Amino acid sequence: MPTEVVMPKWGLSMQEGKINLWLKREGEAVQQGEPIAEVETEKITNVVEAPVSGVLARLCYPEGSIVAVTKVIAYITAPGEHLPDVIPNGSAEPAVLAEVPPLLVSVVASVPSTPPVRLAGPVRAMPAARKLAQEHGIDLSTVTGSGPGGAIIKEDVEQAIAARTAPQPLQRVQFYSAGYRLDGLLYTPRSLPPGERRPGVVLLVGYTYLKTMVMPDIAKVLNAAGYVVLVFDYRGFGESEGPRGLLLPLEQVADARAALTFLGEQPTVDPERLALVGISLGGAHAITTAAVDERVKAAVALEPPGNGARWLRSLRRHWEWREFLARLAEDRRRRVMTGVSTPVDPLEIVVPDPESQAFLNQVSAEFPQMRVMVPLESAEALIEYAPEEMVHRLAPRPLLIVHGDADQLVPLAEAESIAIRAGPSCRLDIVPGMSHFNWVVPGSAGFIRVTDRIVSFLQEVLPVHVG
Repeated sequence: MPTEVVMPKWGLSMQEGKINLWLKREGEAVQQGEPIAEVETEKITNVVEAPVSGVLARLCYPEGSIVAVTKVIAYITAPGEHLPDVIPNGSAEPAVLAEVPPLLVSVVASVPSTPPVRLAGPVRAMPAARKLAQEHGIDLSTVTGSGPGGAIIKEDVEQAIAARTAPQPLQRVQFYSAGYRLDGLLYTPRSLPPGERRPGVVLLVGYTYLKTMVMPDIAKVLNAAGYVVLVFDYRGFGESEGPRGLLLPLEQVADARAALTFLGEQPTVDPERLALVGISLGGAHAITTAAVDERVKAAVALEPPGNGARWLRSLRRHWEWREFLARLAEDRRRRVMTGVSTPVDPLEIVVPDPESQAFLNQVSAEFPQMRVMVPLESAEALIEYAPEEMVHRLAPRPLLIVHGDADQLVPLAEAESIAIRAGPSCRLDIVPGMSHFNWVVPGSAGFIRVTDRIVSFLQEVLPVHVG
């Protein structure tokens, strides 16, 4: 029986989504978990993954359609299975079909849709098409014929071969760091010619953030500029393995280095041209990783803290800081005696200003999957973390720091301290009116300002050579 693919509901207030792009054509084979459509809402952009393997038999809505949540947007059939004619494009769906919840991840890119679905029955193919399919291991039951009467011709098989060998615009990938399986998304420019290698960029998320927030929108911008991009969840967060919520900066740096290795192994990436872009704590990790790993040819840090103790101290009054240190000392004793660290809300460690608190409250309420408890052990590790003490090792490789003069969560003084220690190979771009979160909305003036600066910097120091 055909399987429904429905418009997902991943935010609590989400009522509808816009189908920006279809990533697969009608009649194409899909694998379970493979991205098939880009969906956009007011706050974030995500993709719908295929809930089962089979043939994408029908796309129910054209690109640009706004569809209510839980409405069927596509059908997947088994190879050779006939999709009943009573299911027209864009119409109401029969209730007898089982609802299968989609899997969600963030995404970029598309392919056009139009080819008709081949009906069930014997595969009709021209001899040249059969021979070519056999030579390349192509299952003709997954190929849509464009010849007379729907027969499969040689050109149809050639297209199937090209589709199989061409880089996918989005892949869900996995790699390992210290034995933990990390979950990531690999974005490849659709215009990338076969065999061509491009510079690769690893995006590093901030404090307790997940790969599906903000970073996919930056990945889309970098993809459009020609870069191959990888974003991933650190160990213990999101869909990666590891002790849940345990945030140790140097372990996250190790994860970033593993991501560099994985990205450099991709056939679409030039391993001699790798860069890092990180936000907030991820920006600090970009600096530290580049300082210890010479494979990084350029780094971008957005609103990074340079010294963990100074940063966390700046968020508290004097007596609050003394109480916090006493609390950490007690937790250290407890860890030694019991092996257990006290779990706390992450905002007990990084205390937000009112504007940041309002933004984070909204995100947490809208996306409960973001909520996580962090052990006080992580706070002690953050206090001991000082990327500014290592930044000089990055020179003479270029470093761009982008920081807002209105940032109250990570004060501008943090970026200025890093820049002074980095030397002349560092550029500090201070953005008037930019706070820690007021720029992250895709399409906003702040987002465009920041991403344009990233792209222009990378194009200068790590240009994309096309052709």
